[in-house]
Amino acid sequence: MLLPGFYKIKEFEISESQIRAVIRLNPDHEVYKGHFPGQPVVPGVVQLQIIKELLEKGLKKKLLISKIISAKYYSMITPDDTPVLEISIQLKYIKTGEYKIIAQISQEETFFTKVRAIFTDKQ
Repeated sequence: MLLPGFYKIKEFEISESQIRAVIRLNPDHEVYKGHFPGQPVVPGVVQLQIIKELLEKGLKKKLLISKIISAKYYSMITPDDTPVLEISIQLKYIKTGEYKIIAQISQEETFFTKVRAIFTDKQ
């Protein structure tokens, strides 16, 4: 984990083409002291890292983000207001060592982030 203690996995499910996880954010993590003091927000790059880490856990291998096709941030994630998040990752095996994913971060009916990307095995 790049940021130890930033979140805890509460639920984790994997199938052939999908990974689903529920995580709980740690609102006291030091990241929020700089992003932003008095109004903590989960940085977009940290959201990408969480998706990567969950994908690595599901595939049981280290990966690199080789291409971000699109990353859309619809709403801010604040750890005090939305400490529990659901991450859904649809994955498709493209070729040896390469995966195309569509990931969403949400809470109930609210969607925060949608990412389309290609990951490759870390050599």
